[in-house]
Amino acid sequence: MYQCKDISDEVNNYIDGDLPLRKRIGLFFHLLMCSCCRNYLQQIHSTISIVTVAKPKEQDGTDTNALAKQLHSLWQGEDNNQKDH
Repeated sequence: MYQCKDISDEVNNYIDGDLPLRKRIGLFFHLLMCSCCRNYLQQIHSTISIVTVAKPKEQDGTDTNALAKQLHSLWQGEDNNQKDH
């Protein structure tokens, strides 16, 4: 029997239909019994719909690649600081 953590681990594959039939059926039956996981799946579907419709675009000239690199380097710095303690 599948558990809630299996849904959170496989939700994207479940939505995309990229699961083997046996696993897809198992997750489907879990969803029938678990209202929390059905709500979670519905939230994921809603998020995908909103992002797909909105298609946000930067209009202020922000270089998103440079921003991503800067955030990544900050994150790496925090990660290294935590290892030092």
